[in-house]
Amino acid sequence: DWAATKDPASQGATGDVVWSAKEQKGAMRFRGLAKNDPSVSQYQLWIFDKSRDQRYPVDGGVFDVGEGGDVVVPIQAKIPVGEAVLFAITVEKPGGVVVSKRERIVLTAKPAT
Repeated sequence: DWAATKDPASQGATGDVVWSAKEQKGAMRFRGLAKNDPSVSQYQLWIFDKSRDQRYPVDGGVFDVGEGGDVVVPIQAKIPVGEAVLFAITVEKPGGVVVSKRERIVLTAKPAT
């Protein structure tokens, strides 16, 4: 399940993430996440991999949220993920970034153990 931060975009947001390390596929579900203007900012997923430097999580893709804040988004990991230890959603410039400054972390989720 997603855990909201103090960021205003996450107020009342819930949902969950499903990830298969074997298939390197997954999806994220959000309810109540704040609508974004894609010309100003986009949401971006980061996957923290136990085997990688935590300063450089794996880019899981960018996405937008429309009215109502309910959306299902496929995960598009840019490189293979060994063992996911944390998923984080940030707000970034349109098109996303290569390395996030993590100034606006909206939601986080830890895999079930």
